[in-house]
Amino acid sequence: MRPGLLFVGLAAALVAIGLRASQREPATASAPAAAGRVAAPAIDNLAAYIPPQCYAKTTGGRNPCATCHRDSVAPNFIDDGDVQTELSIPRYAATNRWTNVMTPPAPAAIGDAELLSYVREGNYRGETDCAFAADRDGWDRDGRGEVTWWRAYASPPTPGMFWPTNGSAGDAFIRLPDAYRRDAQGRPSLAIYALNLAILEAAVKRTDVAIPPADERTLGADLDGDGALGTATRVAFRWPPAPGREPRYVGAAAALDTRVWGWPAAGLFPAGTEIVHSLRYLDVIDGQVWPAARMKEVRYMRKARWMSYADLDVAAKHEQGEKERDPDVLRHILGDSEKGLGTGGGWTVRGWIEDERGVLRPQTLEETAYCIGCHGGVGATTDGTFSFARKVGWFAWGARGFRGITEPVRDDGRGEYRVWLESVRGGDDYGTNAEVAARFLDDRGRVPDGLAEAFAKDISVLVVPTPERALALDRAYLAIVRAQSFARGRDALLGAPLIESQLVQGAPTGIQTALAP
Repeated sequence: MRPGLLFVGLAAALVAIGLRASQREPATASAPAAAGRVAAPAIDNLAAYIPPQCYAKTTGGRNPCATCHRDSVAPNFIDDGDVQTELSIPRYAATNRWTNVMTPPAPAAIGDAELLSYVREGNYRGETDCAFAADRDGWDRDGRGEVTWWRAYASPPTPGMFWPTNGSAGDAFIRLPDAYRRDAQGRPSLAIYALNLAILEAAVKRTDVAIPPADERTLGADLDGDGALGTATRVAFRWPPAPGREPRYVGAAAALDTRVWGWPAAGLFPAGTEIVHSLRYLDVIDGQVWPAARMKEVRYMRKARWMSYADLDVAAKHEQGEKERDPDVLRHILGDSEKGLGTGGGWTVRGWIEDERGVLRPQTLEETAYCIGCHGGVGATTDGTFSFARKVGWFAWGARGFRGITEPVRDDGRGEYRVWLESVRGGDDYGTNAEVAARFLDDRGRVPDGLAEAFAKDISVLVVPTPERALALDRAYLAIVRAQSFARGRDALLGAPLIESQLVQGAPTGIQTALAP
């Protein structure tokens, strides 16, 4: 058992408030337009990077751990599937400080009409330079109709608290640095940019990606991997690449120094990649649940530096070695209120969240640390991210919804959502989603075949709540906003959570066999 790999994040000596990230950044990479500073309050929870899901009860055969902690695929070298069966935890973190999750606050007292008016009021004011206004091809456009170079992509939400039935819906957008958006002569080109995004998709998803017919002779790149320059209709995923036939980005990006910016290696994004994600309230329109205009949060990640397979392997081994020497050590994170917190894998993360008036404000460093536990070192991520490796299309959920999207399939051929439901024996990590449990699980905690077939074809029947539950979840979250108590937990919960107040370092979790990916 490798102690400590479940927990990566803040320093035991304090979060490095005001300390600038030490990572070097490519000079031409972009950043959010509105930075904003945050006062540095006292840190109440030095283990704020350990999400409350890690305290969910695992007795009675429940296994909510496998979503994040699993045997990994290089260049993810965390490989923490054994955390499912044995607690790896610093002594300080054994006490659960997520009091909003242990005892959910009373929902906000607000009528339906007033609540719907609130969630339909947009509160995004350009906290990043993404407009969150995708066209039919996913291209984000500003108020003048000009492309911002962000592009919306949709992916089936990861099982658990990211399902709309557990409180939130949102859109994700990606943007690559300027050189990836230009042709070889340096002219802006949406066609070249779309090709580079397809090359990235093939690398991150490890699969071939269809593209409109492209002249490889003009591009100077063998996109389809057939050994000749002709007309390509796909980007081929080739891994490991043959010597001298390594994949390349095209246009001006082909001339970038790969030692600084990277290249289309399997499972890696280039330096300067940006991802922005909105988390929204739920709206009810004509009896249907949709993502609301009002944002709960805006979350932003930027890949500040390229890390190769070897770099990531060394970083994982260093973390493992530290924990073996001292199981109680809490890892030091560098960051500040302008650039966010470093994940240790080359990325920085920051975010905006509602103030008591509903206006988005920069998160405190303690509030941002909440994101580090998942994006800073678990076996399930692809280069520190969850969503892009699951991409199913270039569009925004707010425009299309979840209807008609099929269930993701695991490596063993089973439906991911069915396996998760039966693993947690409920509809969320904490066993509070009585609606999903009643609709989809029998008395033995199993999903009947007919219901499994229904959401295998259309995930909306599972992940989208009834209008009544949607409004109840909005009220539950609004109570946390009014109290500004995000540092004590921000999950909207209805019911009594199955959660531990105290863990025991090194104790068995009660899960007998780790669930493979």
